[in-house]
Parts: sequence; C-alpha cells; structure tokens
Amino acid sequence: MELRAYWGVVRRRLWLVILVVVIAALYVAYQGYHLWKTPGALKAYHSTVTIQVGLQPEPRSMIPSYIEDMQVAESLADAVPSVVTMPGFDKAVSDQIGQDMQTIQARYGNNPDLGNWQDPSTIGGALSASRSHNLVTIDVSWPTAPGAWAIANAVGEVLTSHLNTYLDYIIEGTPGASPAAQQLQPAAIGRLVSPASDPALGAGSAGNRLTLLAAIMLVALIIGLALAFLVDYLDDRLRSAEEVVELLQLPVYGELPRAPRAGEQRERRRVPPAPVA
Repeated sequence: MELRAYWGVVRRRLWLVILVVVIAALYVAYQGYHLWKTPGALKAYHSTVTIQVGLQPEPRSMIPSYIEDMQVAESLADAVPSVVTMPGFDKAVSDQIGQDMQTIQARYGNNPDLGNWQDPSTIGGALSASRSHNLVTIDVSWPTAPGAWAIANAVGEVLTSHLNTYLDYIIEGTPGASPAAQQLQPAAIGRLVSPASDPALGAGSAGNRLTLLAAIMLVALIIGLALAFLVDYLDDRLRSAEEVVELLQLPVYGELPRAPRAGEQRERRRVPPAPVA
C-alpha cells in the first residue's frame, strides 16, 4: 500500500521531477559539447620522460656519506613536480621545441602537427609529474602525437640541462669543515633515464569530467524526487475519500460529485429499467 502511495506522489508531482532533470540535462549537454569541441579534453596523446635527480660529484668533505647524498637527491626530486609548474619553465620548453624542430621533422616529417606549442600557458597545463625515490616521471597530455613527443623531449632536455637553476636548496656542511667549504653547494643535476616515449592515445585532461556529468544526472533525479515528496508533504489538500478516512478515522457515507466547469457537460448515468416479470 505504501509503495502505491509513493507512486501516487511521484505521479502527481512528475512535472517537478521532469523539470529538474531537464535543467540538469541541458547543463550536461552544454558541458559535454564544450568538452567534445575542446582538443585533447576527452582523448589525448600521452608521452612520458623520466629523469634521475642527483648531485654533481664534489669532494667528499662536503657531503659526509652516500646516504646523505641519496636523502638530498630525494628531497630535490620532491621539488621537481613543482618545477614543471614554475613561471618560465613552460616558456623554456617552448623555446627548446623551436630549437629541436629539425629533430622533430626528422621523426614526423615536414610540417608536423604540433598543436599550439608556441603558447607557454598551454604547455604548462599539459604537464604532470610523479616521483619515486629520486626518479621523476613527467607525463605530457596533448591533442596531437607529434606535439606530445616534442614537448616530452623538450622537457627532458630542459631538466637535464638547467635543473640546478630551478632548484633553491641549502646543504649544511660537515661539522668542523672550513667556512669556505660550508658555503659551497654541489649542483643539482638531472640524468635522462627514459627518453620521451612514443605517444599513446588515452584519456584527456578532462576525461574524468564525463563521470562527473553522469553523476550530475543521477543527483538531479534524486533532487527532483526529493522536491516532489517535499512539495506533496507541504500540500495539505485532501484529494480522495481514502485520505479523509485516514485523517479523520471516520467512515464516509456520501460524496458530492465535482461541479462541472463552464462549458463542460457531465454525462448522466442512466439507470437501466427493471426487468418485467
């Protein structure tokens, strides 16, 4: 009986549920169209490059032990993911791509489709980095395969050539060492472990937004049903004799029909004549 009552509420307020779902569907359709029209949003090519972070060899008096070397290298590797988002790093990558154009053309032919590689802000948004010990892997997500490889290759070149210029660190000298030795700092270096990989097609930078848009439709349906039950709960009108009996706990002995509206004719119920004996 309660399921029938619930269905009655949904049927009476179905317009409200449909209204909420339609509004959500329009928003989802707009966002989905925007993502579909944005290159690399849903599908993109990925190329990765891996570097090993370390310290330039220096006299052992400056760094007491190999263990400390590794600790410093891992600490520096922690900072590399933030380096790829630094202002100016994306510009350095863009400039490096321009210098590598002959290499890129040798790999992908003349006039390769590199995408909008001359816009540094676009390059910065395509980079993400992860670290394992002193190994840092940079992933490039780009709309075109040649562009993904070119950016990953340029990132590896910039980091291996100029890593020390992006890192600001201090290593305490060995106790008892001379002040001049304590002021010297071994340079941070990056060694290319894995060059830019062949681009592979995968999810774009906004691929997870499709799941979010689907969740929005589900939430809209739930909100619509909740509003339907709320509006019905606030509505204190009585619509049927069953509701009157349930509310007053009294039997109903008669019921007046609804008066016809203007221009409406109510059909009279004809009583069949009694059979003649």
